[in-house]
Amino acid sequence: MIKQEPDAKELDFVKELEKHVNKWVAIAGYGSDEESIVASGDSILEARQKAESQGFKDTTFFKVPPSDKIFVPSSGAGITAT
Repeated sequence: MIKQEPDAKELDFVKELEKHVNKWVAIAGYGSDEESIVASGDSILEARQKAESQGFKDTTFFKVPPSDKIFVPSSGAGITAT
């Protein structure tokens, strides 16, 4: 197994996420070197509205879990609202 230590930019991003625990965040440039949090809110709708009001239309959203929880990314495929 290859283990790569996080670089300074990744650690800075994690520190920024810690400011938004239990909030939805809108991330511009997800997966790129330009990745940044552009908005947050108590709901995904609030985060989206804030991001769009700043001109960010192509964003990725997720809810920031507490640091004692595990985050498992998902595409949401197969999830339906009830």
